[in-house]
Amino acid sequence: MQFSEVGFSDALGSPNDVVVSGDYAYVADSSAGLRVVDITDPTNPVEVGSFDPIGSTIGLGVFFSGPYVYLADGLGLLVLDVSDPTAPIEAGFYNSIGFAVKAQVSGQYVYVAGRDGGLNIADISVPGDPQHVSNYFKAGSVHVRDVYVSGTLAYVAMEGQGLRVVDVSDPANPEELGFYDTSEAAEAVVVSGSYAYLADGADGLRVFDISDPTNPQEIGFYDTPGYAQDVFVLGTYAFVGDGSSGLLLALDISDPANPQLAGEYKTGGFVWSIFIAEPYVYVANGNGGMLILEITIE
Repeated sequence: MQFSEVGFSDALGSPNDVVVSGDYAYVADSSAGLRVVDITDPTNPVEVGSFDPIGSTIGLGVFFSGPYVYLADGLGLLVLDVSDPTAPIEAGFYNSIGFAVKAQVSGQYVYVAGRDGGLNIADISVPGDPQHVSNYFKAGSVHVRDVYVSGTLAYVAMEGQGLRVVDVSDPANPEELGFYDTSEAAEAVVVSGSYAYLADGADGLRVFDISDPTNPQEIGFYDTPGYAQDVFVLGTYAFVGDGSSGLLLALDISDPANPQLAGEYKTGGFVWSIFIAEPYVYVANGNGGMLILEITIE
């Protein structure tokens, strides 16, 4: 697999997360909230809109569920109406417990990784008026860094305590079903089929068989050169944002028990987050801006 840089923007402050929908990239800028970038021409990304929250200038995690963008900004979760991407409007705010860093929408609920505040669940059936439903994991006792919801299960990346599987079939009463305590700092998690892929900091990528969610079993790993900060799975490949090494890694996971390096690209910054909309990879590169790379599978 080969990567080639096709576009670049260094005018976005310090991108921490990115999600793409249609002709736009929505960027969580850790220095200025949300940036909206027109990527109609990937070789020439152009910022067309922004939203700088009052009282906070931190954009940490971003999730798109049209016509809304959900921005984790530390103080909580901003709900932004991007019906007009050039002029995002604040529709609502959820004052989560803890320091909101990531979020995922599933159905009428949003699940917020609140770091020291645990896992927060809010009802967004009325997006302009999010209602707190529940909080799981005692505030201050853990660091919830990411959450991935699949069906009635929430997979939680818990810094210092690995992978947690939580039953959210009743969002008001979440219940932990199983866990696997890794030795490093779990930063991000994604699920594909019967496997969970965990970006586990200095220990790289860990692969878990979750066919029995009450008993996740580690079956494979890949020790990345730096600090595995993010992971994105597409088909038989896991793409790892390797943080401090500045590397984007493509791993062949056709055999999940034995991930193999299929390609890599050296960026000019810290790889905080990656998002793939074929054939492009969008890299939130911190002070290095946002990169757009084209994937070529040989």
